[in-house]
Amino acid sequence: MEKCNIENMTMIDYNVNEHKVCSLKGEYKMDGNTKNIRLKQLRKESKITQEQLANYLDVDQSMITKLENGTRNLSVTLIEKICNLFGCSDTYLMGVEDDYIPLNFAFRSNGIQSEDLESIAAVNKIVMNIRYMNEMIGD
Repeated sequence: MEKCNIENMTMIDYNVNEHKVCSLKGEYKMDGNTKNIRLKQLRKESKITQEQLANYLDVDQSMITKLENGTRNLSVTLIEKICNLFGCSDTYLMGVEDDYIPLNFAFRSNGIQSEDLESIAAVNKIVMNIRYMNEMIGD
């Protein structure tokens, strides 16, 4: 199992709905290519093209290619958006752990737009929060 290197990261405190939240700002770097393989695997399993993912992430398609082949690192913002879209934890995406229960969704159209992916990500974030709350109360 490979570990993330989070050197040169900055902790940021902010409030969400009157709750203090801590987050990291910077880039995650990881030895090996687990995150690259996982990103590509998640995208392909969801039948999302690089272009569609790039539009959702508001980056160029070439950036997706570079992320998938390991020549670019993921920013914290991209990690959050990718994890919300695919319903996975950042630790799964980064290869720190292997636990992943996919949130299945199906499309009836080939013309998936960025707005569709944003809606899916919002629903997935809610579902992941419900899973987390259920784990905390022991359900």
